[in-house]
Amino acid sequence: MVNPLKPLVRIGSYRSLPFGFLGMAITAIPFPIALIPAVLIPGDVRAKMAYGVLAMGLLVALAGLPGPMRRVGIWFSNQMLGTRIAQPPPNTKVAWAERRRSAAWLVVHTALGWVLFGLGCFLFLGFVLTLVWAGGGGSPIAIFGEEVTIEPGIAGAWTLPIGFFTLVVIAYVLAGFTKLFQYSAVALLGPSAAERVAAAEIRANHFEQRNRLARELHDSIGHTLTTSTIQAAAAAELVESEPQLVRRALGTIEESSRAALEDLDHVLGLLRDDRSSREPERRLVEAGTLAERARAGGAVIDYELTGPAAELPATLSREAYRIVQEGLTNALRHAHPGPVTVRVAVLADALRIEIVNPLMEHAAASGRGGNGLPGLTERVEALRGELVAGPAIDGEPLWRLVTTIPLRSHS
Repeated sequence: MVNPLKPLVRIGSYRSLPFGFLGMAITAIPFPIALIPAVLIPGDVRAKMAYGVLAMGLLVALAGLPGPMRRVGIWFSNQMLGTRIAQPPPNTKVAWAERRRSAAWLVVHTALGWVLFGLGCFLFLGFVLTLVWAGGGGSPIAIFGEEVTIEPGIAGAWTLPIGFFTLVVIAYVLAGFTKLFQYSAVALLGPSAAERVAAAEIRANHFEQRNRLARELHDSIGHTLTTSTIQAAAAAELVESEPQLVRRALGTIEESSRAALEDLDHVLGLLRDDRSSREPERRLVEAGTLAERARAGGAVIDYELTGPAAELPATLSREAYRIVQEGLTNALRHAHPGPVTVRVAVLADALRIEIVNPLMEHAAASGRGGNGLPGLTERVEALRGELVAGPAIDGEPLWRLVTTIPLRSHS
């Protein structure tokens, strides 16, 4: 059931009162200028008033055209009306279409403020009757050209329900004007279709950047942890019999950790919005070091790179390095100590990466290979390539990952 007295106790119903007064105060600045045409242009009083109102509206509209006025209007609307209008993206130029909308909002704001003031003065007459009766009554008052005498005592108590009814009406009027102010602010100051598209692009770019950083962390740190675990396990077995191999394994762990720290510093710098943070250069020609580090830990890696890898564009070369890194990491998790075959070929029109590793029984039963395939898929799709991963077709217990990336779209 709707409570008819709700506007009386709801604070939000009265937001229009200070906001309306603010609109009236805005007209105080151009008011003296608006009087000039009303005084100079000949005509009767009504014509002079019309000219003055028109001049006032034009001056208020001109005041709303500057770009910063939109931000100011949005801030005041959010603070005083409780709206949640998003501010335009920072450092963006306000288009003239948005300036005109801001000017229209300022005119509507000031006009509604004066209408609310006039309507409030009219409704306040209901309180006048009650106030006269509360003061003892007996004195005649003029209302719309008619004299009304408020009798003292019980005879004049009829003014009480009028005063209460006036209070309820004023509360509903203020609530209605609050809705009008809110609606006009959202309609005229809210983001346009072009701004919504721009904001969506910013959010999409931000989301894409976060996903890319997550992939970088996953690929780099995941690979380092995997190879370090394998090398540490091998070193533990050979610590007494083969100290030279142990020292080599520890050196490889140190080298891998330093490379991972560089990647980590880069990602953390981007998360802190550190523009000076530089991304470590990772190129496809360096992917052989990934295989060497894995071999130092005892893994059996058959790695081969053919074709002019050094001539690949920097972006494609870096992403190809990450694809090999992640693919090799997944293979080592499931193949160690079995052999892993990595074939990277730079062809005339495509880059082809193939990684094959033995498939463990539990992975074969589930039909799944290593982790990180969603990240690999995102990388390959961003390069307009194709990725196929799954058990080998010939029925052997092998997991095969093949990536093909066209070169023509990156030339």
